[in-house]
Amino acid sequence: MKTRVITGSAYTLLAVAALLLMHTPMMLCLVIAFSVLAAHEICHAAQMKNRAMTAVAMAAAALTPLFLDWPFPFAQPRLPVYPLLLGYFLLLLALMLARFEITRFSHVLYALLASLGVPAALTTITLLRGIAAEKNLAAWFIFFVLCAAWLTDALALFAGVKFGKHKMAPKVSPKKTWEGAIGGLAGVTLVNVGFALLFNRFFLEQHRLSLIAVCALSLAVGAVSMVGDLAASALKRNYGVKDFGKFFPGHGGVMDRFDSLLLAAPFFYALLQLEQSLGLHLIYRVVA
Repeated sequence: MKTRVITGSAYTLLAVAALLLMHTPMMLCLVIAFSVLAAHEICHAAQMKNRAMTAVAMAAAALTPLFLDWPFPFAQPRLPVYPLLLGYFLLLLALMLARFEITRFSHVLYALLASLGVPAALTTITLLRGIAAEKNLAAWFIFFVLCAAWLTDALALFAGVKFGKHKMAPKVSPKKTWEGAIGGLAGVTLVNVGFALLFNRFFLEQHRLSLIAVCALSLAVGAVSMVGDLAASALKRNYGVKDFGKFFPGHGGVMDRFDSLLLAAPFFYALLQLEQSLGLHLIYRVVA
C-alpha cells in the first residue's frame, strides 16, 4: 500500500504538471509516450510473438495522436483517412501471413486495438482543450475526466475494503464489489461538485458550471470508467496476466492505470460534442 500511495502521488503530480502546461506540446508528448507503452503492454499481454507486428503497432500508436491532434502536417492538406486505415490493415494481414506459424488472426485485432483504439481514446484528453471557449473551462474538463476515472477507482477500492460484501464481477475482477462501486461514485461526485464550486468562484470568468449536471456527469462518467476497467481486466484474465506491466510500481503498467480512462474520456468528449451540436447549455452556461 505504501508503494501504491507513493506512486499514485507521483503520477498525480505529473497530471497536475500536464494540466498547467496543457497548451504546450507536453500533454501531447505524454499521450504519445503512454500510447506507445500501452501498445507494447497489450501486445505482450496477448502473447504476440510476431515482433514485426508489435513494432508496427507501437509505431502506429505514436502516429495516431499526432494525426488526431497535431495541426501540422495533417491539417492542411488533410491526409485521406480511409486509404491509410485500409493500407495499415493490409500491412498487419501481410505480417500475420508472413509469420503465420506464430501469429493468430486475433493478434491483428489486438494490434488494431493497441495502435488505434487506445491512442485515439487517450488523445480525447488533449482534444478537450479545443472544445471549450475558455482556457480554465478546458482545464476543468480535463481535471473532471481524470478525477471521474482515477478517483472513482481509488475511492471504490477503499469503500470496497471497508464495506464490500457483494461481488460485482467475481470471474473478471474478484475484489470489486457493488458497495465499493457505490462508494466510489458517491465520493467522486462530492469531489467534482466541490471543484466545480471552486472553479465557478475563482477561475471561470465567462462560464458557470451547472452543479446538477456535474453530479449527473460524475455518476455517468464514473460508471463508464468502471466498465473500461472491467474490460481491461477481462483481457488480462483471458491470457492469465495479473498486470499489464510494471511501469508504475504498485499499480502495474500504463494500461493498468489508464484502462478506466479509455472509455471515460471518449464518453465525456462525446457528450460535450453532442451538447454543442444541439446548441444546448446543460453542462455550463455563458455569463459574460
